[in-house]
Amino acid sequence: MLTGEVSEGALCGKVLLADDHAVFREGLRLLMEARGFAAQVLEAGTAAEAGEVVTTTPDLALAVLDLFMPGMEGLTFLKDLRQKNPTLPIVLLTASEKRHDLRAAIDAGATGYIPKSFSISDILSALSSILDGEAFFPDEAMEAEEELPDGVRDVSLSPRQKEVLGLISRGHSNKEIARILDTALPTVKNHVANIFEKLGTSNRVAAVRLGRKMGLIADE
Repeated sequence: MLTGEVSEGALCGKVLLADDHAVFREGLRLLMEARGFAAQVLEAGTAAEAGEVVTTTPDLALAVLDLFMPGMEGLTFLKDLRQKNPTLPIVLLTASEKRHDLRAAIDAGATGYIPKSFSISDILSALSSILDGEAFFPDEAMEAEEELPDGVRDVSLSPRQKEVLGLISRGHSNKEIARILDTALPTVKNHVANIFEKLGTSNRVAAVRLGRKMGLIADE
């Protein structure tokens, strides 16, 4: 088990990143640190190591787990973690995009479910929304891959809403967006809610994917 360095001024405090693929785990940790996502990233390669981190780290802000990891025993491990820490946001970051795995994760108490097929920006955006108190499950986002839903093709966003959507697409949280735009946090939350309403979505990743398809987000 590896422990990342502490970073000041990060989006959140300590994050557990549990995945048995060391290269993926290390790469995501480095990106989280480079983006200032977490003050400290605690790594685990097995369910036992992840359980130890949750038990010994009372100030853990977020747990990100691979669905298929040594010692997981299906979703029993997730249920055990939920019992140990009922308020901890627990997110499954997995290669599975099967609907029954998603539904089982919800039933087991997951706060979010993120397919590994998502881009890094989309993964960090989904994690940011979870840290903002939202749950994230990708039914809507996966459907957005196929075609634009009826009724959104003629949607127009204000210049400020486009700016907010662009910042969301780069993985920024509401707090970060408020700081970047030098505006109040409630104003940003209002913009985000209006964007969701106009696009007919309920989460950031779905809004970003639709925004890209509709040409509402400038190419980076």
